[in-house]
Amino acid sequence: MLSDKMKLLEDRTICHFTRLCGIPHGSFNEKKISDYLCEWARGLGLKAAQDEHFNVVIRKEASPGNEAAGAVILQAHMDMVCEKSPSYKHDFKKDPIPYQIDGDMISTGGKTTLGADDGIGVALIMAILESDGFAHPRIEAVFTTAEEEDLSGALSIDGSLFTARRMINIDHAADNEVVLGSCGGMAAELALPVERIPLDSGHVCRTIGLSGLPGGHSGENIHCGNGNAIVLIGRVLRRCEPLGVLISEIFGGNFRTAIPREASVTTAVPRENTEAFDTALAEMEMAFKEEYLAAAPELRLSVTEATASQALSAACTERLIRALCLSPDGISAMSDRMEHVVESSDNLGELHLEEDVCRIICEIRAAYPSTAAYIADKIAMLSELLGARFRTFGHYPGWSYDPGSKMKEISNRVYAREFGEAQKNVVLHAGLECGCFYAVIPGLDAISVGPNMWNLHSPSERMSLSSVNKMARFLVKLLEELALER
Repeated sequence: MLSDKMKLLEDRTICHFTRLCGIPHGSFNEKKISDYLCEWARGLGLKAAQDEHFNVVIRKEASPGNEAAGAVILQAHMDMVCEKSPSYKHDFKKDPIPYQIDGDMISTGGKTTLGADDGIGVALIMAILESDGFAHPRIEAVFTTAEEEDLSGALSIDGSLFTARRMINIDHAADNEVVLGSCGGMAAELALPVERIPLDSGHVCRTIGLSGLPGGHSGENIHCGNGNAIVLIGRVLRRCEPLGVLISEIFGGNFRTAIPREASVTTAVPRENTEAFDTALAEMEMAFKEEYLAAAPELRLSVTEATASQALSAACTERLIRALCLSPDGISAMSDRMEHVVESSDNLGELHLEEDVCRIICEIRAAYPSTAAYIADKIAMLSELLGARFRTFGHYPGWSYDPGSKMKEISNRVYAREFGEAQKNVVLHAGLECGCFYAVIPGLDAISVGPNMWNLHSPSERMSLSSVNKMARFLVKLLEELALER
């Protein structure tokens, strides 16, 4: 008899997902997975096309008798966020994802991100495309690239390729919900010029590391109170500024759409102030542990001896501390239309000190272009005050909620019939690619769904296997219902 794990791996959706785990597919590294999808589809006798961004479109004609039904787009993105535990050695450009199955959960055991966001969306569509056992309209499946970076894959899509005016995006993380709208956003960078000075023997160097925060998705988890490692390191530096601290090296965060879990700074402090410096660090660690007792019980502020021959000048150190402490981070405003929904936010996601510049990169999300522009303008004004350069990039459109959506009505009806409960209608404080498709396909009506997943964009990412099965069943029933629509 097969073990439970082997039975799970025989499930077609899980089988596809685990195979995708063996193909590196971080943002801008999707060629191999794109080629794989094309080859796989053609092996089934389906039409597959790949564009210059490595987006893939696969077409499957309607099941017999359902040719008159309106076509439907099934959409997911190929790329994943590449985050790992600091202690785990992993090269996302060549190593497979080290997935493990424990009961109903699939994860990496805290080693790396799992890539269920959005590998499971790809796998669910693959399982549908290879199945002929149910009624369905014409399917126009599209797999996009770079969603986690700048949505450039979806933004480059040619709308004339599609006959469908109905769309199911599979990039959500709660199986009892249907998403009916999402925010737009952009990346913003404050680039602060720096100058270095030599250090003398009158300074003692220490490296301060902050770790143990849970991190998370910069949109969906921005309201969770998980803490931001870059912000906390900024607070440490501000607390120690009166002691004459200088910054030698500083780093925090790996990706602007992930809430930073770790940050570190190598400091130089006058030898006569080292005792007061150590006391200040101990006090800050105690304060952080109290503030994040529930969210981060393993939070730690480590201090180790270091050596450095150079540091930023006192003036540069002062400007950088102000940039870290004054840069917007977290919730900007709550929605006035959807209870408990964030309207706009900013995630201070990356901090890089280079030879002559320090870059602070954040992700701005908002339901309205005007509020996103306001947050960007605040960072621009701060940049001007500090003598820094400012730019925005990675712009992507929002997806406005349509209360009259026919797809919403059909989805709600099918879910209630299949599972005996009401499906929750939600609008997300996260960027989904639906907005990109609305911009190029007139009259589009879209929804987004997906299985239960937790801790996206972090090594703690995990997914429920039974929920994947539930979502596979729901999608089949939804397609059967759409086949009846003429």
